[in-house]
Amino acid sequence: MKIVVWMIGLLKAKEANISWLIIGTSIWLATVCNYPLWMKLSSIDRQPDYLFYLGFSLLISGLGIFLFSCLAWGKLLKYVLSIFVLMAAFGAYFMQAYGVVIDKGMITNVLQTDKREAFDLLNSRMVVTVLFLSIPMLWVIWKTEQPKTRVRHLLGQHLILAVLGILISVVSLISVFQAFASTMRNHKEVRYLINPFNSLYAMGKLAADPFKDGSSHLEKIGEDARINDISKTNSSPILIMIIGETARSDHLGLNGYYRDTTPLLNSRNDIASFNNAWSCGTSTAESLPCMFSHLSKNDFFDRDSNYENLLDVMNRAGISTIWIDNQSGCKGVCARISTSNIKINQNDKDCYSDGCFDVFSLKELEQKIDNLSNLNESKGVAVLLHQMGSHGPAYYKRSSSERKKYFPECVTSSLQSCAREDVVNAYDNSIIETDFFLSSTIDWIKENYPDRPTAMMYVSDHGESLGENNIYLHGLPYSFAPDSQKRIPWIVWLSEKFMKINDLRSDCFEILERDKRISHDNYFHTTLGLLGIETKVYVKDLDIFTQCRDANP
Repeated sequence: MKIVVWMIGLLKAKEANISWLIIGTSIWLATVCNYPLWMKLSSIDRQPDYLFYLGFSLLISGLGIFLFSCLAWGKLLKYVLSIFVLMAAFGAYFMQAYGVVIDKGMITNVLQTDKREAFDLLNSRMVVTVLFLSIPMLWVIWKTEQPKTRVRHLLGQHLILAVLGILISVVSLISVFQAFASTMRNHKEVRYLINPFNSLYAMGKLAADPFKDGSSHLEKIGEDARINDISKTNSSPILIMIIGETARSDHLGLNGYYRDTTPLLNSRNDIASFNNAWSCGTSTAESLPCMFSHLSKNDFFDRDSNYENLLDVMNRAGISTIWIDNQSGCKGVCARISTSNIKINQNDKDCYSDGCFDVFSLKELEQKIDNLSNLNESKGVAVLLHQMGSHGPAYYKRSSSERKKYFPECVTSSLQSCAREDVVNAYDNSIIETDFFLSSTIDWIKENYPDRPTAMMYVSDHGESLGENNIYLHGLPYSFAPDSQKRIPWIVWLSEKFMKINDLRSDCFEILERDKRISHDNYFHTTLGLLGIETKVYVKDLDIFTQCRDANP
């Protein structure tokens, strides 16, 4: 009985305003800052169960009370509460504006975003939304008096809050458990919308990665790699590997899109386009390490150790490699090879205020290739060009005014404020720019290295959502991401000399099964095959050109 009286006394004390501040902040986050969650639930249920919504919001509130009772102590109180309010406000905006969810992959994307990408995301709608969701609660937080409190009272106060938070969460969960379990089982995306615990959980998982077994050790692969006899000629091959950005297969005219977004590639008869190719991730941070790995998608994300990648094997075999970046980095893939970033030249027509079109990368490419090695002695050269491509949300920036074809364009990063047709117009213009870049790259190779076996392979890292079902951009968890974020273009050009040294049939492009399902799982092995690299980690059946070597003329 004395304990109960003591607890009630603490709640009535002058320090109680701290308790009510924690409770109020938790309720604000659970209700106002979780409006994307409530909108999602309302779209799922044709007949909304308001008792379920009430129980769910109390569950989130209880978790908030418990969390803040553990973290927000003394002088840290207002700072901790303010950080969570701002984090929730930004999270709510991006979830609602672009239809994304927040998981470890999305947090990784945020941390790896460069200044140029960050500025592309800024717009007046974001500022207004974040201010609306944060300013009222921040004002209350910083206006609330925080009196000096004895340690004993402070400890008791936070203990009461922790118990209260747990009780509210448990009782709420029990009261709506059936509906809650059904929703979480049938709509997995909902768990990534619980704000701000989605961000907190994702950051925790990301922070735990370095402590996993084997995460700091890099396992070697392909130590037996060597160039095969077929490729041992006096004319070493040059392979241009273009890493596409945010291109979706179904928006290429080459793959049957109703718009001719690839007029230059369509006019060529020396390329192959695979229209059933799939990415292993829905973001650059996921896809790049995965596509350069010797592991399959499932094995890569379930691995217990980290391994060297395709570029390490190529180097070990004697291929000179360089990574040229017109984006936000290689996500660790190019850590052990030569790298170069595209530098903006404001006097060049192919550059603009905060970037350059991809075709600009060709202007100094010959010198970079020559600097790699003596081509007469090299066993081969591989140049990796990481595109800006169709990187959103500022699609309108990704195409030159000289090559834009579809109007009107959405000329803001606030995609939801534009008509969807305008968003698609801006995106399709960026695909036209990629068409120009790829075709120009092929012409550049033929002009500069006419006597060498040369090839170009273009594969995108992931696709993009353009407002279908009110989803924009990319990065949704793979299990429920739409196909538009996973189905990608894969285009290959091979010179006659390149086909000859690889013992590929002259009619290779005619017999290839271009509708056959392939994926990033094939990328590692196809590249080794094209460069004539023999190693135990090479899997012949995953090389998409195997049928051109095995088939009889």
